[in-house]
Amino acid sequence: MRFLYKRPKLELIDDELNDVIKVMSASAFIYLDLLVFSFIFTLLLAPVMHSIGLSILFFFVCYSFFSALYYLVFNRLLR
Repeated sequence: MRFLYKRPKLELIDDELNDVIKVMSASAFIYLDLLVFSFIFTLLLAPVMHSIGLSILFFFVCYSFFSALYYLVFNRLLR
């Protein structure tokens, strides 16, 4: 059965992997990840917060802080 399966060339695999890395490291996906992580962080801290309004405020502050941190560190300083 092994002779029926033709392995792709290493260059093709490398090009495909580079395309995947480019897409996964795009800013849109990183901001989406920050949104999801901020939501999870807010849900984990929900028992400590006393109201829904405080939870919503905490979510927006958390997302804004981490987005600003990403923008300042990775987009401004490293490029």
